Order: sequence, then C-alpha cells, then structure tokens
Amino acid sequence: MSEEKKSCSAKPTLTYALVTIGILCLFIIVSLTVLNFPITVTLFFSWLLLAPFAMKLGYTVAEMEEHVYDMIKYGVGMFALLLAIGCMVSIWICAGTVPTLIYWGLNVITPKIFLLIAFLVCTVVSIPTGTSWGTASTVGVAMMGVGMGLGIQPGLVAGAVISGAYVGDVLSPVSDTPLLTSTVCEVPVMSHIRHNLFLVVPSVLISAVIYGIYGMLFVDSSLDATSLAVITETLAETFHIGILTLIPLAVVLGLLAAKQSSLSAIMAGCVVGAVIAVLYQGFTPEQVFNFMATGFSMETGNELLDPILDRGGISSMQDLISMVVAALGMGGILKGCGFLDTLVESLSGVIHSRIGLTVATTVGCSLCVVLVGTNYFSMILNGTMMAPLYQKLGYQKVNASVLVNNLSCAGSFFVPWGMGALFFSATLGATFSQMAPFIFFNMVLILLNVLTGFLGVLMPRERDDTGGQRIIS
Repeated sequence: MSEEKKSCSAKPTLTYALVTIGILCLFIIVSLTVLNFPITVTLFFSWLLLAPFAMKLGYTVAEMEEHVYDMIKYGVGMFALLLAIGCMVSIWICAGTVPTLIYWGLNVITPKIFLLIAFLVCTVVSIPTGTSWGTASTVGVAMMGVGMGLGIQPGLVAGAVISGAYVGDVLSPVSDTPLLTSTVCEVPVMSHIRHNLFLVVPSVLISAVIYGIYGMLFVDSSLDATSLAVITETLAETFHIGILTLIPLAVVLGLLAAKQSSLSAIMAGCVVGAVIAVLYQGFTPEQVFNFMATGFSMETGNELLDPILDRGGISSMQDLISMVVAALGMGGILKGCGFLDTLVESLSGVIHSRIGLTVATTVGCSLCVVLVGTNYFSMILNGTMMAPLYQKLGYQKVNASVLVNNLSCAGSFFVPWGMGALFFSATLGATFSQMAPFIFFNMVLILLNVLTGFLGVLMPRERDDTGGQRIIS
C-alpha cells in the first residue's frame, strides 16, 4: 500500500466512530434476534455495512480488504488447532478414551455432586496445561458424557466444564493469556500471576460453593439405576474399557505440561488414539480416518448413549471456522480504519481517577471483545493503551495487566459470535443460551475485578519519590 493512499485517509472523530459502531451493533442485534439470520452471514455482511463508513474517511476497497486479511492472518494457527481438535474428539471416542472415562464416571459419581466434581477436575487439568480449549476438548468432553449419562442438562455440565477450563487460562504461567497481557503491559509474568492469585483463588472457591449448592438443590437425580446400568453395559459391550485407552489423554496432557504447543500435543494424541482404535478397539484404518473427517457415529441401540458418542470430526469445526473468519474480518476493518483506536484514545483523555481507570478498562475490553470476538485483540489494544495511564496516575502497571487479562479472557465467552462461545458450543454440544447462565467462575471473576477497582482494594501503587514502600489504596 502506498504512502499516498494512506495519507488520504482521515482519522474518524469520536462522534463518527460512535455512530458507526452503534449502527453496526444495531444491525447485528436485529439480524440475530428479529430476523433470525445465521451468525456467520450476519458477520460477513457487516463488512459491507462498514464499507461506506470507511470509504467516507478515504479508505479504498483494496485497503479495507488488506485490513481484513491482516486480521484473519492471526487466526491461521487457530484454524489448524480447531481442525486438530475436531479430529481428536472423534478419535478419542473410537479409541475408547472418552467411553472409559464415561464408564468409570457413571459408576462413582452421583448427580448431586457432579457439577462440583466436573468444575474441580477441569480446574486441576487446566492449571498445568494452561489451555481452556485443550481442557474442554479432552476431559471436558468426557465430563459432558458423564453428565448426560446422569441425566443432567447439557448447559449445566458445559457451564461447570468451561468455568474450570478458564481457571488455568487466566492464571497458569504456561497459558498464552497471562504471557501476552503481561508482555504488552511490560509486567514480569510472575508478578502478574501473583497479583492475580488474590482474585482467581476467591473466584474458584466461590464458584465451587455455587456449583455444590446448585447441584444439591436443582439437579434432578431421577435417572434410575437400571438406566445407568444399561448405559455402562452398552459401553462395555461396544468398547474395550481399560487403562490402555487413557494413553492418548496422558500423552496430550504430558506434552502440554511440558510446554509443547497445543497443536503438536493434540496431533500426537490423535496419532496415538488412532493406533489404539485400530489395534485395541478393532476399527479399520478406513473407519478411523472417516471418523476424523465426519465425526464418530455408531448406533449402539441405546437412545441415551448414542447422542453422547455422536460427535467430533473436522466437519464439526467448519461452521466455527467460518464464523471466526467473519468475526476477524469485521474486527480488521474496525481496527485498521481507526474506529476502535478513536474510542479508546477518547476514553483515555478523560480519565483522572482510579474509578475512571476501572470504567475505561472495562468499557474498552467489553467493546473490543463484543466487536471483534477474540480476547487477544482486546488484550493487545487495551493493555497497550491502559498500562501507561495506570502508571501516570500512580498505580503499578500490574493493575492494568490483571484487569485487562481477566476481563478480556473471562468476558470473551459471553459474546455469542465470539471465538470462545463458538468453540465451546461446537466442542461440548450445547448452545450458547444453554451454557451462558452457568459460567459461574467467569461471572465471579469479572465481578471481583470490577469491585476491587471501584473500591481501591488490591491495587498496588508506585513507590513515592522519597523511596517509600509500595502502598495499597
């Protein structure tokens, strides 16, 4: 792109940016709620909606396309990961990994305590692995099977699974979320994590209590022992149940804990699972590769079990990838043409207090997550903008890094067209509306972050000019 073309483009005013984004939000809301358009189509057509507003600023169609492609490039690695996860889910079912976990879970877990168990198990797995997606697509899928076998609503189970999966995502030192946010905000990663512990640990404890109470009061335990026995017997007749089937799970968790990339770990889990599916479960290589492509499918004769096992495959991720491409393209236009930068800069010009910092960070993160649908964009933009403002007002940058980290990551799920919501829906087999009311950890973490900002609790300040010690305001 030539410098002459760039110089012809004007920066949007605050009013112009607000009008543009307001019309965009209205278009999305009406399309999804009134006209019932598919999310993917709505997001793709948002590119056309934004085009006249960008052209009025002097941007050409070619420039807008370049901004779209630049943003989509960030998703290439994610697309590969999604395809690998689709393969892994189907392979782990035909290898007996998921059926074994379901079989054992149905024999030892009662419905009343299952939500608490699912939340804690996913929390424990997510911390050493540092990935919410990896946790949900491994033990999370197994927990979904156990929960459905116990007769619990899929949305409830998915809520507990996703909550536990997000704990490691926002806190683990091997997670890309704290690593990225702390780097952008110029904060040592361990300082970031130590500060975040004071918010994450109470959120985990509060969430555990909620899931425990909710399970005891509201989960229906009416599924009789005969139905459970039929499910476990069908699993035992259809698959070889045993410790060997857990090798793919051990391989993936081991590689993730060893800080290998999620893609390489999951691909290794697919290979090991495929070998076990052929040599131990008796499937043919042709069947295994077909499962990878279209998902596992088998009629066991048990109407409760078949929906649990019928999932996975590359085809299950194709709609999700389309939605991500559409969302990233929309974000590319908003970012590349200066609409989001104008809003964030305008907010920074009127901030003069701790409460102002909290409000601006919350609004900025919410805006970026809603409009772009990914936490990474929000962390980069808001971390870059807010960290210097915190320091300017006498607060350490770690305050910005933790707030941006938690709001962007935990809040990203609550956008129906966001990558998190789309991924978990495709992987766990529950709709957004079914899952959203039960993501208690994310809700509690967001609430605690905003409250501490308003109240000035756990907000370390910079040392004073005389060498005084850090104080907490």
